[in-house]
Amino acid sequence: MTALTMGQINAPVNSRTFYNSPLIKTLLIDDDEDDFILIRDMLKEVDRFNFKVEWAPRYEQAITALRRNEHDVCLLDYRLGSFNGLEVLKQADIENISMPIIFLTGQGDYEVDTMAMRAGVDDYISKDDISSSILERSIRYSIERKKSKIALSRAYAEMEQAVHERTAELASANEKIKESSEKIKRFAFSVSHDLKNPAIGIYGLTKRLSEDYGGILDGKGKNICTQILHASEQIFSLVENINLYITTKKMPVRYEPLNIFEVFGIVREEFSTHIAARGIEWSQSAGEQVIKADKLSLLRVLRNLVDNALKYGGDGLSRISLTYRDAMEYHVITVADDGVGLQDDDTDKIFGLFFRGKTLKTIDGTGMGLAIVKEIAAQHGGDVWAESVRNKGLSISMSFSKLL
Repeated sequence: MTALTMGQINAPVNSRTFYNSPLIKTLLIDDDEDDFILIRDMLKEVDRFNFKVEWAPRYEQAITALRRNEHDVCLLDYRLGSFNGLEVLKQADIENISMPIIFLTGQGDYEVDTMAMRAGVDDYISKDDISSSILERSIRYSIERKKSKIALSRAYAEMEQAVHERTAELASANEKIKESSEKIKRFAFSVSHDLKNPAIGIYGLTKRLSEDYGGILDGKGKNICTQILHASEQIFSLVENINLYITTKKMPVRYEPLNIFEVFGIVREEFSTHIAARGIEWSQSAGEQVIKADKLSLLRVLRNLVDNALKYGGDGLSRISLTYRDAMEYHVITVADDGVGLQDDDTDKIFGLFFRGKTLKTIDGTGMGLAIVKEIAAQHGGDVWAESVRNKGLSISMSFSKLL
């Protein structure tokens, strides 16, 4: 068959004038001129589009044309002289050519079709079943599919960039928070140190005043001395608790296997004198139950909660209990009493720094003990919560994760 000139090859496939029909630049890679003419004539029958076809019968021409990336779609035949369409696809993938590609195969070449789809073609057509309508639909589908892929890829890239930028912003913000937190800690240590010595000095001088000159002070003077002593003790206690809270947040936690009931026994021994003096009934879970926790932190929590029960339970306090229960992913430890309890609206607030409940304001305290309990629970992957009924007692529970 007579070879076609480049001008003939690149001419529009339809001789009619297409003022309103969209132009689709089509690259046909096929070593058979008869197939080129057949496909060109099929595309002439499509009224909706104006197809401009470039024919590349050899591998080198095909790669050159693909590199130019001037076409809207590529029709690629499997047969291409000493090469084949899969090799063209491989090279196109290596060079990151994004043009939509439709694979043309013979009937029954299912293995080739599968390999082509895996290689990234957008569609495939059997030459034995090809028609102008099938060809037009496949071209239209492949172009739209490729547009969608590109749009999705662009959106994904933009999202990745946004995530990267947001991550960088969060990292910067976290670093600033960390720096700010360290400054606050240093400031708190500095302030607590500066307050501690004057508080001790005030306490010592006032006590000496009371002891040495108590005989010449009237009742009002003695009462003032007592109030100063009490206030200086409060300042000292507050400073110590601030230091303890900061230390709790900074100190490394050492998790080790502990028999929780043995720890209960240690706490009971420490408070045995106070419990016996007030005739309070003590109850605790018994048996063998090993949990992983920082021993010093666990003892600090239990001491704090038992001390609170004794301090705030009121004159009617008659029972304190320490119990353990298994709660699926957590160990739960509860310290309960039958004292005065809290007002209902206080149970969600008592773990905040410096919070003093309405029923507790007449009793000495800094409002930091339960904040320390909450911090320790968090260090153990858990939480802390309270349940209370006014005049019927208070129970405080904390959970420790089993995954430590």
